[in-house]
Amino acid sequence: MYRTVLGNGRKYQYRNQLVIFDCRMYSDDMVTISPMPTSPATSASSPGDLFQLIRQGTARSRSELSKVTGLAPSTVSLKVEDLLRGGLVIESGVSGRGGRTARRLSVNAAEGFVVSLDLGASHVRVAVADLAGLILADRLCSTDVIDEDPGVTVSGLWRTIQGIVDDTDLELTKMVALAVGVPAPVRQPEGRIVSPAFMPAWNNATLSTLFATMTDVPVIVENDANLYAIAECPAEVEPESAHLLAIKLGTRIGCGIISGGKLHRGFSGAAGEISHTQAKGQAAILCSCNVVNCLESVASGGALLARLRADGLTVGSTQELVQMGEHGDARAVQVLREAGSEIGAALSSFVNFFNPRELVLGGTMCYSAPLTAAIRAELFRTCLPLMTENLDVRTSRPETGLGSAGGLRLALDTALQPERVNALLSEAEAVHSA
Repeated sequence: MYRTVLGNGRKYQYRNQLVIFDCRMYSDDMVTISPMPTSPATSASSPGDLFQLIRQGTARSRSELSKVTGLAPSTVSLKVEDLLRGGLVIESGVSGRGGRTARRLSVNAAEGFVVSLDLGASHVRVAVADLAGLILADRLCSTDVIDEDPGVTVSGLWRTIQGIVDDTDLELTKMVALAVGVPAPVRQPEGRIVSPAFMPAWNNATLSTLFATMTDVPVIVENDANLYAIAECPAEVEPESAHLLAIKLGTRIGCGIISGGKLHRGFSGAAGEISHTQAKGQAAILCSCNVVNCLESVASGGALLARLRADGLTVGSTQELVQMGEHGDARAVQVLREAGSEIGAALSSFVNFFNPRELVLGGTMCYSAPLTAAIRAELFRTCLPLMTENLDVRTSRPETGLGSAGGLRLALDTALQPERVNALLSEAEAVHSA
């Protein structure tokens, strides 16, 4: 018997350097992250393909794998044995009909884990999930780790990951992938940050390269709104039915697009940058784009805070602004409604163009009733009836409301894709045969 080690195999001796930032558990709920929706792979032929069917719940036994794929039972058994020896799946017996024992296949959750970093203008959130998608830790951490030097930031984030992994009684060498969400355009496929408003000095920084000095696992850098979209994409639907726009409404405005069950990044990774379209109102903050009165400078949380502060009101954060609106502060309600109309007008063009099934509002500002009501009113006033008759406009699900869930999902889907699983099994076979 031999087992595949999905991690990078390195041993880390950072005990004397370990710094654990001021962290608190964000949620005590046990949440499981499902894979992105995919059609059943009827032409599956490799162990990695079979692993995907097991992971998705499409097949939970050898006989079901044979039925779904059309492969002979003997062929399926050989490939399942590869997965069992590699430690990726476990097979357990449960009582079946007629006294027989049915063997059930499932992902070996303890074989590895993934990490998601969600970096925002006012938060750092770190989440950890096992290979079955069960979230093991989900914490808001000190923003002191964010520095103008991206290299310094990456070092601090790595120490934070080490501390949380230790607290969760995991082995760092079993980490299989890391996803990093940032509130900025990200040029793909290299993962290079472009014109980040939240940290201008990070322009052209490639965080995956910086993390590569500390780990060999895949590091995926993604726009945070794209992670929102990944988190909100329903796992239970057919891929061709999954069309949604996920709008992040916080200090800035972002948009992620799911088309046919897949994240749509566009040619260079900048799809969904609606925040830099021109709005009708007047800018309250500067923006890194060259668009006069862009949506972000007019209607983002940062812009609304600047507008209220210019009027002499003391508002510390977007959360406080939302609370002021809830309590009926006239000026707060006014700017929230105006911002909602601006955002709704911008979104109506995208809804008419893309024709999504769902439009999901996330981020701190999505909990403002005046803002979301104005968005809905503008959408249903200006969009074609054909676009809105089946359009579900909703706020984000509580368990997937932030980018960390999308990061975990992306990390798991990246680390456990069939090609990578097959390569890991081949490496393990070579080691075993040597």
